Amino acid sequence: MDIELAKKVAISAAKEAGKLVGENFQKTKKMSFKGENDMVTEIDLQSEKIILDAIKVNFPDHNILSEEAGATDNGSKYMWMVDPIDGTVNYYYGLDPYCIGICLLEDGRPILNVLYNPTHDEMYVAQKGKGAFMNEKRITVSDNTDLKNSMVMLNLSRTKGTRTKTLKIVERISDHVRRMRVFGSSLSYMSYISSGKSDAFFDILLKPWDFLPGALLVEEAGGKVTDIKGNEITADSTSVVASNGRVHDQILKLLENI
Repeated sequence: MDIELAKKVAISAAKEAGKLVGENFQKTKKMSFKGENDMVTEIDLQSEKIILDAIKVNFPDHNILSEEAGATDNGSKYMWMVDPIDGTVNYYYGLDPYCIGICLLEDGRPILNVLYNPTHDEMYVAQKGKGAFMNEKRITVSDNTDLKNSMVMLNLSRTKGTRTKTLKIVERISDHVRRMRVFGSSLSYMSYISSGKSDAFFDILLKPWDFLPGALLVEEAGGKVTDIKGNEITADSTSVVASNGRVHDQILKLLENI
């Protein structure tokens, strides 16, 4: 498998989809709901098609898991994971942050991440063992070691049980950090951590395309990503804690017995 070709295809697809997404930012968009809570816009679907078409042309035998189109299983050890717009609600209302996320996994573990925010023209790229970059400049996580001086980000679910647990966590953690923020885009959180703009992010229930396209980025920038139990994340994980690595164990300790 040609990883350099994969990187080139992912970056090109993200840019092409990003042109469409950026041009329609803060414009009126048609939207619908998937299930009870999840919003999808016409631009999500068009962005997804651009990315999936590029993948299928260049890697027709690879598996694909995409937020809107679902799964295509070709029996390959390689899987592409796509979130055409992470932060759809923000995007629909004309708010930042949001981004496009693309991940390539080998045997369930990320080997390539590409995140793109068209509004700021920020392209984040990480390849296994090669470091993390934003617009081709090397990026690293913060050097903060004290949770009390940390900016921690999270999501608030509309699902009642998950929301109740998250609010309990907020109450538990809030006295131990400098600030907590809810911005509504998990992959954007990953880009902030990888570039040292924030120290940590957690979510107790989310889909793999909401974090795997940014997980390698954090790790290659010097950070750490696990589930809330401290286990290695895979395509089967449903929770995430991402951090600069230096405050990771402190956060996991506060998440015990949730």
